[in-house]
Amino acid sequence: MKTIGTYLLIALAVFSFISCEENLDDDNVPALQAVRNGEFFKSDRMSATLNDDGSLSLFGQTPLETLELRLEDDSVGIYRLGSGSQSEALYTFNGADTFSTNFGNGTGEVRLTSVNAISGVTGEFSFVSYLANNADSLYMRRGVIFQVPFGTALGSGAGGAVSNSFNATIDGSNLNPTLINGVANGGILAVTGSNGNGSIVLTMPDSVVPGTYMLSGAGSTYSASYVEGSNVAQAVSGDLIITAADAANNTVSGTFNFMTGPPDNFDVTNGSFIISY
Repeated sequence: MKTIGTYLLIALAVFSFISCEENLDDDNVPALQAVRNGEFFKSDRMSATLNDDGSLSLFGQTPLETLELRLEDDSVGIYRLGSGSQSEALYTFNGADTFSTNFGNGTGEVRLTSVNAISGVTGEFSFVSYLANNADSLYMRRGVIFQVPFGTALGSGAGGAVSNSFNATIDGSNLNPTLINGVANGGILAVTGSNGNGSIVLTMPDSVVPGTYMLSGAGSTYSASYVEGSNVAQAVSGDLIITAADAANNTVSGTFNFMTGPPDNFDVTNGSFIISY
């Protein structure tokens, strides 16, 4: 990631938005895209999710990146980003540390111009975000949200096939999986990422739809565990956010985090996956 200098932070203190028509990549409709640290970011897969608490989540993913815009409600209007705001922008690269507008001097805004069950969500965004320790920063400018659909898996390619990806950190160390797999059996979908030494296993209904779900241990509808040899550490708390699901094409993507119980108390963070099963 490129570090933003002081002069650039000052220049970004006031955000200028341009119209969707001026910034939209004509080959990417619907779209969730922006200029990320001077380089073009374009989501391959995107979805909008209305959560139980009335908040709205917008997700954009590539095989290595996840962008999430968490907005306090689903109304047309302006949502300010930064410390103390109920809205937040988050960006994760390759399952590593997450940049957030709630860290450091994070700031920005999201403007929603249309929220419609049929035509999806349209608007604009721009923000500066930081790592939790302020070691680095990341900005997105000239962001476009254009007709991002509710709960639809897009950009999956011909026949719905996707390139599987799975990322997470365990107690701060990257999993770096060499085996990624998704298997549906008896109404249950099991998603696994393994590096030969340890494995993360997530289970959910194979009919899962976009939304936020609480994770717990074996036997629950949504479960997570970290396995090392014969030791299976079950989740005691955590969240699974399904960002897109397409049962017809057998694809699902999402993000997750969870904590296991004693004696190990593994802290699994920055989890994300895209699976074709």
